[in-house]
Amino acid sequence: MTDDVIYHGVYRQAGGSVILTETPDGELTGVVHHVVKHSPTGIGWGYAGSGAADCARSLLIAALGDDAARCPRCDGTCRVVITGNERERPYDPAADADIDPELVADCWACDDGYRRVPYQEFKFEYVAGWDRDWRMSRADILAWLARHGVTA
Repeated sequence: MTDDVIYHGVYRQAGGSVILTETPDGELTGVVHHVVKHSPTGIGWGYAGSGAADCARSLLIAALGDDAARCPRCDGTCRVVITGNERERPYDPAADADIDPELVADCWACDDGYRRVPYQEFKFEYVAGWDRDWRMSRADILAWLARHGVTA
């Protein structure tokens, strides 16, 4: 993923809000997936509620990209296998189906399979103040994350 992605929030009266991905020239390249945590009904902005929290979290995860956003401890499975001598590895549902359940633990380091990101801070600093239509570059989001101790 390149830094020249532009995130474009569009409020659609009938269909809810959507975040498009575009080139700097405005060419549509995709849509940001809603990573549900607080708002099962969708993302939003311009206020400080649950939809705005999910908007912030979804944007930060999208900007990091799949590999960098995935929890490094559990590899996105939310579970780890204790292998002995205080060592562990990510749980693999296919390979570990018959493993002793006592050796499997919940991952305490992640947020639903993703690394923890300061999305509430991003929400208050940016998302809560956005109007119906807004744009922000991936480079700006990554710079914000770096200032908050998160690197891709």
